[in-house]
Amino acid sequence: MTETIVAYGLSTEGPCEPAALERELALFAESGCTAAEISLQNSLAVHAGRVNGPEVERLAAVLRRFPLRYTAHGPLGMNLMDAAHHDLHVAVCRAMIEATAALGATVLVVHGGVWEHGLAPAEVERRKRMEVEALRALGDVAARHGVMLAFENLPPLPHIPETHDAWGIAAQVEAVGHPNVGATLDIGHAAMMATAKQQDLAASIAAMAPHVVHLHLQDQCGRLDTIRLPGTGEKLAYGTGDLHAPPGWGDIPLERLLAGFAPRAGTVMIYELSERFFRFVPETAAALRRLAARVGTARQAA
Repeated sequence: MTETIVAYGLSTEGPCEPAALERELALFAESGCTAAEISLQNSLAVHAGRVNGPEVERLAAVLRRFPLRYTAHGPLGMNLMDAAHHDLHVAVCRAMIEATAALGATVLVVHGGVWEHGLAPAEVERRKRMEVEALRALGDVAARHGVMLAFENLPPLPHIPETHDAWGIAAQVEAVGHPNVGATLDIGHAAMMATAKQQDLAASIAAMAPHVVHLHLQDQCGRLDTIRLPGTGEKLAYGTGDLHAPPGWGDIPLERLLAGFAPRAGTVMIYELSERFFRFVPETAAALRRLAARVGTARQAA
């Protein structure tokens, strides 16, 4: 490990229930991982914006059995730019922060920054300010619980009409200006956004780098979901969409991109591997070990 990447591992993908969670964490630990991301969006840890204490303790008891560093992922539908449901999103995020801390996890990945096509520019800016204010207040909650919020860049998908690109995420985190609010860089999502907006992928990653406290890796082809293809197998055949495929199955030059990448010290690297590909966990963990050692090497040599 390095001072920059302090741990690496995979995200849990199945139902976040004790038996299934134990199987996944055992597989990760046996494969040499030093960290795991707990998919709280698949759990019963929070209901109606409130922490479900008994369920959180059941999960925590499983986590304590493994020598892993833990991070957590919040709801995929969380969106602090959703004006109609803003207070509910805030309540759920607060509860997720509390659940993350109770699990002994140090980072909560947060989604957001989604708005409708055709929204007036002034309204988009108003909602961006609303998101910044909410993240700043939630950063105070996170600080009290010893948790870092990590705001993730999302991909352009059919159900995500408009969202921040890498520069937009960087601008939001900078505007928040809170020590407990950073960014999660998902390189696969950045590749899809680079395709959609004809951006340079390396430049977009560099734009987020100063704010990155958590890293999501996956492999894919950076192709948009523009063909009606039901099922992972068909999308894989065409190389379209947010594949979360094993390393080397797509076109993302992870080694080259990571060599020039300089996130904040203490970053945890997580590979988000679709459950469909879990028989490749050992190979993925081995690749992660190599990739973790590559981070920032091109900058160090310069």
